[in-house]
Amino acid sequence: MGLFQENIAVIQSRFPAAYEQIASCGADDSIESVGTKQGDFVPAITRDGRRIFIHSKFDPAKEAERFIGGIDTAAHDLFIVFGFGFGYHVERLLAGMGGESLLLVIEKNPAMIRRAAESRNLARVFRDGRLLLLIDPDEETIAGALKGKSSRRTSLVLHRGSYQAEPDYYANMQEIARSYLSTKEVNIATLAKFEKIWASNIARNIGVFIKAPGANSFFDKFKGIPAIVVAAGPSLTGSLDFIRHNRDRAVIVAVDTSYRILMKQGIEPHFCIVVDPQLINARYFEGSGQSNTVLVADPTVHPSVFRLFGGRVAMTGVAFELMKWIERQCGEKGEITHGGSVSTNAYDFARRLGASPVIMVGQDLAFTGGLAHARGSYLDEQVHLRTGRLYTPEMLNRFQLSALPKIMVKGIGGEAVHTNQKMMIFLSWFQKRRDHDLVNATRDGAFIPGVAHVPADDITLPVPERSVAALIDDIYRNSATEYSGLDAAERLKSRIGLIQGEIHALLPVLERAVGFSETLQSLMRDGKPRDSGGQSKLDYVLKKLSETDRIVESRKHAKDMISFTMQRVVHTITEGHAIDEDDSVCGEEELVAKRSRFLYQGLLDGARFNARILGKMAALVERR
Repeated sequence: MGLFQENIAVIQSRFPAAYEQIASCGADDSIESVGTKQGDFVPAITRDGRRIFIHSKFDPAKEAERFIGGIDTAAHDLFIVFGFGFGYHVERLLAGMGGESLLLVIEKNPAMIRRAAESRNLARVFRDGRLLLLIDPDEETIAGALKGKSSRRTSLVLHRGSYQAEPDYYANMQEIARSYLSTKEVNIATLAKFEKIWASNIARNIGVFIKAPGANSFFDKFKGIPAIVVAAGPSLTGSLDFIRHNRDRAVIVAVDTSYRILMKQGIEPHFCIVVDPQLINARYFEGSGQSNTVLVADPTVHPSVFRLFGGRVAMTGVAFELMKWIERQCGEKGEITHGGSVSTNAYDFARRLGASPVIMVGQDLAFTGGLAHARGSYLDEQVHLRTGRLYTPEMLNRFQLSALPKIMVKGIGGEAVHTNQKMMIFLSWFQKRRDHDLVNATRDGAFIPGVAHVPADDITLPVPERSVAALIDDIYRNSATEYSGLDAAERLKSRIGLIQGEIHALLPVLERAVGFSETLQSLMRDGKPRDSGGQSKLDYVLKKLSETDRIVESRKHAKDMISFTMQRVVHTITEGHAIDEDDSVCGEEELVAKRSRFLYQGLLDGARFNARILGKMAALVERR
């Protein structure tokens, strides 16, 4: 078998997707295989008349040894290498890293792997079970390859020669991988902070949810009418005249952070979107007074929102599949896509209205003028309330700007602007919409590739045949008249009672399961039982835990409700994150038992919590 056939056979066996890419790409004459004095071969490509060697043309093996020598292989167990070339650095890294470590290689060009397979004997490299190979992957493929690995100690390795040939590509791949890993790192903290808040707020808002019409009452009712989505970026103040001038020409959709600014300027938006469950978002409406604005609220928002907002309310649907049973009893309210920022919800709502085009303002996605938010927003006012002589607004603002690493991107005006990874996620979200009806008229900030950027001064909107405000009034009046929550409340009471009964039956079962799992962990900590008595005890414990699993599975309604409020536990286990610092000293069998105890304790805590909030929900429905 020839060199290429041997290499490609291993690739076909281990990496079938990569093999298909290599097989379909054919030979690429732009990649030369150049011999060195040592008898090795290295790739060379030509860019803009310049010949670039991907590895050292003198001694690639020695170069790889120096390159990998600068990486602390003992401190990491996942290495993500950007660029394969002819694999000298990959070969050296595999030789130096631990047996339990993993190495993920991302290479842009399948023809590069093909040329490497023709030039070097890499069968042992490709055969190594620690190696993962991706060729020109999309974000979903990268996420799939990294799934369950975000708890590993990761080192991102940018191969210099590959980067010199394709700097934009590999820089972008590095950001995608870093973003995925950093997002996964914060997911558990986010779930720990919010999962019970989400459920609790839904329960406390159930009365409003039953009575209010759905956001879907407005869907597809504004075709041919433009919409202006108003975010609260620092440049918003420069767009206020544009919004004021077009209030009767477009549907004005504010976000909670921009609502106060508009109202202070005498601009009453037609809709305001609020989705965040935290109390601070309710305070955006303090002192706002009566309004004709329709508040479009997610059912997870803090209940104070409905006490402080002085206007009409429409509710969106429940975004969480495990809580959909509420909407099935009350009628569908209409979902809005979540993209991590309330401005993404506002954009999606505008599109669901049927509005076209959708024009964004205040969507800076950057620290324009060194500010995080527009002047006059609630968050901007808090800067002054939280500062004083020893901690000035300037000091707090510098902290906000430096809380995450600085990223410089192309600005709307052409010059680079300061943003960070959080805002880059939202920028990418809008970029991926590929919406030809989306227009960014934001005065300053980050440029969003794939989105039309048009200065507000160049936009002229016609006056619609019918008043936007009058159309909203008619739709809301008809929705409120047609909708009756009496039947929904009765159905909801029945379902709540069913789930309550299942949960109360599960509580003693789960309490015993926690005790059994503690015994299991103790047995595993002391070493797997060898005598017949110890084995009998182990068999008994495992039998009882299996019985618990069957009972939990049989209580489907309660299981789904409990699962919703223990996503942090599920995420910790499925992603392989440490439960606590003692994990590092546990043997494999003890660690499995420890995770079992963590799961059953999570089920028990979730059952107790849901018993409380269901009781609260039942009381609110009864009081309605």
